[in-house]
Amino acid sequence: MALISLRQLLDHAAERGYGVPAFNINNMEQGLAIMKAAAKLDAPVILQASRGARTYAGDPMLRAMVTALAEMFPDIPVVLH
Repeated sequence: MALISLRQLLDHAAERGYGVPAFNINNMEQGLAIMKAAAKLDAPVILQASRGARTYAGDPMLRAMVTALAEMFPDIPVVLH
């Protein structure tokens, strides 16, 4: 599944009565671990980056990493926050 908006995900969660976790990621390994767990649970995720991660890696790198994760796990809804 392509990246979806936070509004889409929160509306879906509110209509169906579930919560959605948000995870700060700093590297590929963390992103893969989160997405593997999400796939195992068939659960959507919100991926976000701390100010420090954004300063270190930069927005283009983090965006590319999250986009790649969304492509690798096409059945899991992903929000980049």
